[in-house]
Amino acid sequence: MNCIKLKEEIPNLYTLDYNEMDELAYSGNYEINLYNKFIGLIGLSYKKGNAPKFNTDEQIKDLCNEIAIIIKNIKLSNDIVIESKKRMYTERELEQYLNVAVDLIAIIGKDGYFKKISPNWSRVLGYTQEELLSVPVEYIVHPKDIQKNTYLQEKTTNIIRCRHKDGNYIYFEWNNKYISEEEVCITTAKNITKNLDIEAEKRSLEEAMKIEVVKNEFFSNISHEFRTPINIILGTTQVINKNIEKNNIEVDDFIKYNRYIKQNSYRLLRLVNNLIDISKIDTGMYELKCSNNNIISIIEDITLSVADYTKNNNISLIFDTSDEEVITYCDSDKIERIMLNLLSNAIKYTPESGIIKVEINTNEKEVTVSVKDSGKGISKDKLNKIFDRFVQADNLTFIKGESSGIGLSLVKNLVEMHGGKIMVKSEINKGSEFIFSIPIKLGIKNNYALNDNDRKNNYVEICNIEFSDIYNI
Repeated sequence: MNCIKLKEEIPNLYTLDYNEMDELAYSGNYEINLYNKFIGLIGLSYKKGNAPKFNTDEQIKDLCNEIAIIIKNIKLSNDIVIESKKRMYTERELEQYLNVAVDLIAIIGKDGYFKKISPNWSRVLGYTQEELLSVPVEYIVHPKDIQKNTYLQEKTTNIIRCRHKDGNYIYFEWNNKYISEEEVCITTAKNITKNLDIEAEKRSLEEAMKIEVVKNEFFSNISHEFRTPINIILGTTQVINKNIEKNNIEVDDFIKYNRYIKQNSYRLLRLVNNLIDISKIDTGMYELKCSNNNIISIIEDITLSVADYTKNNNISLIFDTSDEEVITYCDSDKIERIMLNLLSNAIKYTPESGIIKVEINTNEKEVTVSVKDSGKGISKDKLNKIFDRFVQADNLTFIKGESSGIGLSLVKNLVEMHGGKIMVKSEINKGSEFIFSIPIKLGIKNNYALNDNDRKNNYVEICNIEFSDIYNI
């Protein structure tokens, strides 16, 4: 506090009657300060004869301090009132914004409960606002999406599924922004269920169109597959009939023509068998006729039966097994069908002087069979499609008469019907390896459709059918 006691030191802050100043014994001005900030000024004077007997400067200073505090409190009260009005205005604005906002907006506390939500939450999810405010947010979030919905991260964006009151789930594009000062999370959620449904429908339509295109190609190819052998058969019979009419047919020629008819009949039979089997599998009418068999013997016999076909192309055929006998419950005809298809593919793709190796390994649970060739191989972008229906490995082109593209799909189905699995490894110009496994188990029934001798006698016929598009009979 500063005080001015001499009349000549009194500042000219207001108008004074200087005639009266001669009667003054004391005049002082006291500053009102709070935290070194000037707030105001108090002036105090005494007439002669009225001056206090004691120095009152300290009392005046204390009074100034009290006045300063009172003034400060009044200003603070005014500031609080103003701030309260601003806050009320802001809350009204927020309320109006929440009411008109298209997206779902919410404020989530650190405890995981909604503190404030827009009306759209109720409109979209079917709960009342009171119901949503009374439960944790995780109550409506899909259990598998709870880990995604972390509120304490600075910023997150995820696809979250929330449960509607009727039990169905709705997909939201969910954005969180954590405000550390307030310890709350500002959340916006956009209902994208319809968008996802549209995308799923679009993908479904695109997939259906792709399948339709592939089917059209398939039927175009399969018609060619049927037309070629039929034309050969009809043409051959016409030649035979003309020679018979002219009585000019030799036995050797007749044998040759008969061979043409037989081979192309095998081709037709192979195509028809594949189509019938695929149709049966699609309709659930295809059944395995399983019995307890030595699967090692079945695979070895059918492999060795194609040795003559590999010799024609100067291809080395190697058979290797870790066990000589493994009894398991399987359909011997279907195991032969699997092996013949894999071996015929290997022969088609393997050049002269190449190698085809069949290897069998077993453990306590399963038999694993590998058919590996040193052929042209399959590109990586087609490996994941090699077992798809109607798809071929070589860019969907004709390969030595094989154009239907259902052989490997049939193989995959037959392996899986036995409870097994199949895979392929391949590198361009290094060859391919098809690996399938069949679980080892014993069946109660043991009805053999054919004994070993009968089955081996059929090998010539089934090999002629399977290899009819590769070799001449």
